[in-house]
Amino acid sequence: MSSSTAPGGRRTTLFVRSDLPAPSQKRCTAIERELQELVCRGVLDDTETVEWEKRVPLQGPGNGTERKLYNEFADWAREAGVCLAPFFDTRLCYSSTTGEKRRELVMPAVCLAVYEDDELVQVAPFADAGRAESVEECIAELAETGTLPDTYSATVSTV
Repeated sequence: MSSSTAPGGRRTTLFVRSDLPAPSQKRCTAIERELQELVCRGVLDDTETVEWEKRVPLQGPGNGTERKLYNEFADWAREAGVCLAPFFDTRLCYSSTTGEKRRELVMPAVCLAVYEDDELVQVAPFADAGRAESVEECIAELAETGTLPDTYSATVSTV
């Protein structure tokens, strides 16, 4: 596969938390630049950045988008034989306004999803047998080879 073209309509979505401190914002800006460079080189057809919440309730109304994304990412991880923890985590959280406690899904500060023909084929970060694959490592692999490692490239339909 040539790194000068993006076969099959490859695109990425970079998910970032809206409440990032300055050093993490700089990291996101650097990642966005690298992804744009891959678009310019033809490795990717498109890239977008989407803000998401720091944490979302596991049940109840609201934040269904993040929960849906997590379920899609978890399906990919199962098929790829990798783990999304500890990057995605659940915690028991207390509401200072209502005094209630509930389980919430804590989203990573930065997450990359790679799609080919609108099917999810890669998520970063993830863990595999004690080794973590970062967003930056995923981008570096795309930049170097124009492809994703076969080991972790499982296809999950998003339609």
